[in-house]
Amino acid sequence: MKKNAMALAVGALFVAPAAQAQIVFGNDKVGTVQIYGKLYPQFAAARATGSTQIGTEVSTLISSTNSLPAASSTTNPNGQGADISRRYSVDANNSYIGFRGERGLTPGLKAIWQIETQTNLDTGDGTWSSRNSFVGLSGGFGTVKLGNMDTIYKEYGDTFGLLGISSGNFVSASNILSSNGLGNNRLARFHERAPNSIQYQTPEFAGLQAGIQYSPDETRSNKSRDANFLSFGVKYDVERFYVSLHREIHTDFFGASNTIGDFAVTNGAFSTSASAFRIDASATSKDVATRLSGELRLGTHRIVGDIARLEYNETSALTGPRFRNYERTNWAVGLDSRWSGAWRTGIQYIHANAGKCRLETGGCSTTGLDGWTLNAGVGYSWDRQTMLFGIVNHTHNGASALFDTLSPGTPSRGADIDQIAIGVSYTF
Repeated sequence: MKKNAMALAVGALFVAPAAQAQIVFGNDKVGTVQIYGKLYPQFAAARATGSTQIGTEVSTLISSTNSLPAASSTTNPNGQGADISRRYSVDANNSYIGFRGERGLTPGLKAIWQIETQTNLDTGDGTWSSRNSFVGLSGGFGTVKLGNMDTIYKEYGDTFGLLGISSGNFVSASNILSSNGLGNNRLARFHERAPNSIQYQTPEFAGLQAGIQYSPDETRSNKSRDANFLSFGVKYDVERFYVSLHREIHTDFFGASNTIGDFAVTNGAFSTSASAFRIDASATSKDVATRLSGELRLGTHRIVGDIARLEYNETSALTGPRFRNYERTNWAVGLDSRWSGAWRTGIQYIHANAGKCRLETGGCSTTGLDGWTLNAGVGYSWDRQTMLFGIVNHTHNGASALFDTLSPGTPSRGADIDQIAIGVSYTF
């Protein structure tokens, strides 16, 4: 019996690559192990110009005086005229290698597992199981997973994925679609991967499926504060259409204050003692994103659209000019086309309006918090695993905005970004 199982495993090593482009060991009786991955390094050129100048009218969330203060020895000049000249880079983006498998337990029930690691081909470093990694059970009841995984919000939405190489790349729509544009703090972002989480997805029925995911606050110490997240949604996926509605709730992440405070304190727009964005012991927050995503599939062409409503809310027992609320709507539309032969093209436009904000006392302006980006790419596939690609990006930031698509580095506030890259993608 063991010899037969080993023979099947060894046989699978040689047969599977030609059959499905992944290497699979094992069988249904002893369980399977599959090796898979995607590597898509690129050579890129980028620049950021036209950053916001001293004295420019900006949002109240950027400066309490509604203009950028004059530079001084205690003021970081970021966003006050510092452009980035053309620079070159070799980027691995979110290249990864993974191992996954399953084993039948009883009829209709199986154990599943996956360990996925980002592979930084450009620097040679990385962290084991840094990407989607979990253990779970799957059967007629649906699928349960525990581990570090993309949220339901991320999995069900923004399905465009320019040329299949957008993850971690400057052409990722989430750089604007899932960001508040105030800064780079990841606590303010949606469309993320969530550690320490449990996820459940229902069985698919006539194209309809639902999912929910929860991550608790494992380090909770403040009784009035519980930093957890909840992500849930429903999708309908058939041959011609795809549509999904999904929501994610971040409790006590303080996405607004953490993002705004990074800039305000560093740049001196607010004093550290009287900052409207200081997170005191009594403060709580609830940040909510709601997104509607859809696809229309016309043969070898896909028209993809997304609209996302982002809300950041905070409360505190303290009074004064404290942050209370910021809301904005972001949207995207894209066209993905596969042409006769080996060619593929994609183009996507993502837009963010300035939104509206509220402080506990006094007015709040969102002047200059708007932005948009245009991504385009072309790919040529030698076979189903190997593709040569070229991509371009232009990102426009309003005077107060910091939508960061730049790779590598961080642009100054208000800077427009131009980038171009060529690379190769190998999927196995």
